[in-house]
Amino acid sequence: MGHRTASKAAATGLLLLSSLVPSAHAAETAEDVYRLPCTEPDLSAEPGHLTKEAERTRLIDPAHLVAINLGPLKFRIPWAYFYPRPFSTHLNCNPNRKSVSIQFWIPDLKAPERDLWGKPEFHPSETDRPHPGPYESVIVVTGIQYYGPGYPLKESSAEQRIEKLLRLYRNDGLNLINQGGLMKMRTKYTTEEDGQYYFRSKTDSLFLWCLPKYCQAYLDLMDLNLTAQFTIRREVFRSYLQASQGIRTLLARWNAE
Repeated sequence: MGHRTASKAAATGLLLLSSLVPSAHAAETAEDVYRLPCTEPDLSAEPGHLTKEAERTRLIDPAHLVAINLGPLKFRIPWAYFYPRPFSTHLNCNPNRKSVSIQFWIPDLKAPERDLWGKPEFHPSETDRPHPGPYESVIVVTGIQYYGPGYPLKESSAEQRIEKLLRLYRNDGLNLINQGGLMKMRTKYTTEEDGQYYFRSKTDSLFLWCLPKYCQAYLDLMDLNLTAQFTIRREVFRSYLQASQGIRTLLARWNAE
């Protein structure tokens, strides 16, 4: 009887222990993903199954906040706005960054439904936006960077670009044309298909280099010591204020201080 009792007690103890230890094959939850350490993701695919990363990505709430520091500025950015969106194992990495890239719609400033990394789509059809209007467009913002003492810029800011071109074009018959608050630099080299434009205020400098299909924009948020670059479709480049002010609005919304 003693042996049977001891065996039964041992078996009960093992069952209790097994119930306390998570199964290695238990399905991960969103909270499990949010607690993952910062490591490189396992991107190996299993035939007939989603990769582990794809399974984890489905669990991430688009509004899940990820901490990012640019110089002394601290932000908490919703996961869906990143370009590209961070891997599941990059949610808890060192928040200090040299730069960060984001994506959003104008005019409503919402995040795209899908990560558009590697997909040059600026007018995608979405569940809640099956037929985007002519003035709706995705803005891809690359290289938002803090500058100041100890944080040098790798490229010229918008303000520096504008000043440089104004000096350079003085001898090329420069003519400045105000087009709804946006100044067009017209020189003897300007064509109908391309153009260079700028906008200046006390806090913002914006420079646009436009080609037939797209404009490359350089933005300087001088009061925040932040620079950024973004791409905007030529058809909607007159909505430059929606794009540049949208960047400022989103950064203010995500300010963690």
